[in-house]
Amino acid sequence: MNRDVAWQFKRKLKIKYLGAMSIPEISEAIIRHNSNTSSYSRGEEYYRRGAIAELKKRGNLIQAEVEGSEITPYQVSIRFDAGGITSACCTCPYDYDGWCKHIVATLLSCLRQSEIIEERPTLEQLLNRLDLLQTQRLLQELVENRPELIDDIDEFVSLIELPKPQTKQPSTRQNKIDTSPFRSHVKRILRDGLKELEYGSEEDPFTDDLLAVIEKARELAENGDGNNALAKLTEGIAILETITETYAQEWNELLDYGGDSYSIAEPLDSAWTEAILCAEMSTGEIVDL
Repeated sequence: MNRDVAWQFKRKLKIKYLGAMSIPEISEAIIRHNSNTSSYSRGEEYYRRGAIAELKKRGNLIQAEVEGSEITPYQVSIRFDAGGITSACCTCPYDYDGWCKHIVATLLSCLRQSEIIEERPTLEQLLNRLDLLQTQRLLQELVENRPELIDDIDEFVSLIELPKPQTKQPSTRQNKIDTSPFRSHVKRILRDGLKELEYGSEEDPFTDDLLAVIEKARELAENGDGNNALAKLTEGIAILETITETYAQEWNELLDYGGDSYSIAEPLDSAWTEAILCAEMSTGEIVDL
């Protein structure tokens, strides 16, 4: 089988396979509604000149590489569910009025040339093919190529790692917990949120992410049964201290951009109250907190 025949055969198979695949309901009206006149017009131009280098679907995620003004193509990611498109983002710096031209070009390709979409495995499907050693090797190679990923991995592991059971139960205020990953995580949430405010965002860029960190500390601080209950409580209190200190340190800058503390203060107060009531502390330690 020569190359041309093989390519045609592969293309027919892919079209047949994609015929039954589920993609979000897309129309020109939807695209126009979510982009301004300039972005739509330029996106149409990008589509017509064939700027879409790759177009893939992984589960409920559509990915595209779009050739633009830079040497490296822009990366477009579009997520959807049964109701339609839930989010659309691009690596280009555009962040003003609706979807950028690269997102528009991608969606026009999905609308008019759905047969070119390549079905690829989801991340879950790919990881299911790997054993533990292969997964570790994958992460090591990813970090080797992109060293900055180690900080994300550090934060993720710190957020999900349960403390080890302890045979002895010293005072909850004496245990040393490495809270630096949580401090970095909270600072990143606040700094990323400040950038959004600087760009004129009117939505709250902090609360949801900060509440997730507070909830993690709250879960740890709930004094349950088992040998590791005290260790969990200790770690929860240490994380609450870190969140509170970091938020207080950044508060003046947040205030300059109209930051509102009420959405964070109430759940943080509640988490602190539960932790203190569960802890076996002296009166002096409670007053200090």
